[in-house]
Amino acid sequence: MRRLQPYFRLGLAITVAIAMVSSTFDMKADAAAVSFTPQPQLNGGTILGRVPLAKLGNLNLPRGRAYFKSNLVEITAIPEWQFDREQVLSGPILKCWSTIDGKNASINGIAYFQDGEWLKYIDENTPDKVITKNDAFTGQITAMKNGFLEITPDYGTAKQVAIADVEQIISPRAYLFSLPVAAFLSVPQGAPISGETTTVTLKPTTTMITLAAVKRDPLMRGDGDVSTTKLTALWAGISAIELLQTALPMGILYGPVNKEMVRQYHARMNTVLQYSNQPTLTGATFQNSPSLAPSATPSLLP
Repeated sequence: MRRLQPYFRLGLAITVAIAMVSSTFDMKADAAAVSFTPQPQLNGGTILGRVPLAKLGNLNLPRGRAYFKSNLVEITAIPEWQFDREQVLSGPILKCWSTIDGKNASINGIAYFQDGEWLKYIDENTPDKVITKNDAFTGQITAMKNGFLEITPDYGTAKQVAIADVEQIISPRAYLFSLPVAAFLSVPQGAPISGETTTVTLKPTTTMITLAAVKRDPLMRGDGDVSTTKLTALWAGISAIELLQTALPMGILYGPVNKEMVRQYHARMNTVLQYSNQPTLTGATFQNSPSLAPSATPSLLP
């Protein structure tokens, strides 16, 4: 067993090295490029970037990501040990703005989700509430165009509210988002910015997603698949077996087989030396050498 210890150490070293390399790549992948271009006449601006999203409110997302596509945002996740991303929520960005402080900046906004597998968990059929500087409107947000939000009440005609005047939107579908950005260059307030961000936060403006319902969702259950932790342990076990397949034959070769070869060698040598110890014509004898072959022990001699 001692002869196999170096192979186990080698396997452990390889496993640790792979884990460190994987962690390095993950760390590099955490930083995401993001840009913001002001558009005062529309909804405040356009945002571009794929940003890691650890949580949706208080809910942990498995390998979550927020994909900003100009005036739209998509929230995606990957179930445990799957490869394809699944869209959780998606919808327009009703309003966004930026704040700049030297080379640091923040991109903020309000996303209004209208589609996705989890829309059923947040859509409670409650009315939306849009609060402006001078008024408040209740109904359903039905459109966004030309710098205006269209709000349709349960009874009556649709009303248009200037997005620039909107101060707050309260809705199960509305989420506040914020991206801290380390900008490449210092730019004045209101100018386009670009830089890197490591995360985005999304907070609901009203009732949270029902955690109990989401935890029963197939995406969060992983469709019954083995967890990543268990799969990692399984991989380590398989790797150890593969190492044993190489190390065990070598251990057998240099263990019992080697001892048997040494025993046979000394048996032959003793036979030869017994004959060589006979007196010669001159009366001299050849002394039997007491030395043993490498790795031999007296107990192995016949």
